Amino acid sequence: ENRRLQEELKYLKQQISPHFLMNVLNNIHEMTEENVEEAQDMILELSYLLRYVLYESEKDMTTLRSECLFISSYISLMKQRYVEDIVTVAAEMPESISEDISIPPLLFISFIENAFKHGISYNRPSFIDIDLSVQGENLCCTVKNSRHPSYVAQNSGIGLNNITKRMDMLFNRNYTLKIDRSNDDVYTVKMIIPIKR
Repeated sequence: ENRRLQEELKYLKQQISPHFLMNVLNNIHEMTEENVEEAQDMILELSYLLRYVLYESEKDMTTLRSECLFISSYISLMKQRYVEDIVTVAAEMPESISEDISIPPLLFISFIENAFKHGISYNRPSFIDIDLSVQGENLCCTVKNSRHPSYVAQNSGIGLNNITKRMDMLFNRNYTLKIDRSNDDVYTVKMIIPIKR
C-alpha cells in the first residue's frame, strides 16, 4: 500500500511539471510576437525555473527559502507580459526564512498559475495578490485575483485537481484549503499546511 501511494504521489508531481511548462511556453510564444528581447529574457528565466522543477520535484521536501525564490522568479517571468498600470501584481513573502523550515516542493504554483490565467484582463484593471507567511508551526498561502464578466470557472483543470490529491496524500487531511467565490469581483484561495523543522 505504501509503495502504491508513493508511485501515485510521484505521478501527481510529474503531472504538475508539464502543466506548468505548457502555460509558460504559451506565454513566451505570445511575447515573441511583441518583443524579441523580452522573450529572450523570459527564456533565461524559464531555464532557472525548469531546473528547479526538474530537480526539486524529485525530492520529498525542499526548503521554504528555495520555494519562495522559485515563486518570485515565476512572478517576475509572468509580470513581463503585462502593462503595469493595468495589471497590479503584489507578493508578500517572509523576509527572513530559516533554512530549517521544509515543505513539499511545488505545492502553491498551481494556485498562482490559475490566478494569472483567470484573473487577468487586457481590457479592465486587474490584480493578483499573493501572501505567504509563517504562522507558528504553519505556513499560510493566500492568493487573490480579480474576476471579470468573461470569467471562466476557476479551480478546474488537471493542476488543481492534482494538488488536492497530493495534499491529501502528504498531510492526511491535516491541512486547510478554502476557496472563496462569494465575491463577484475577487477570487480567493487560502491554504494552510504544517511545516517541518
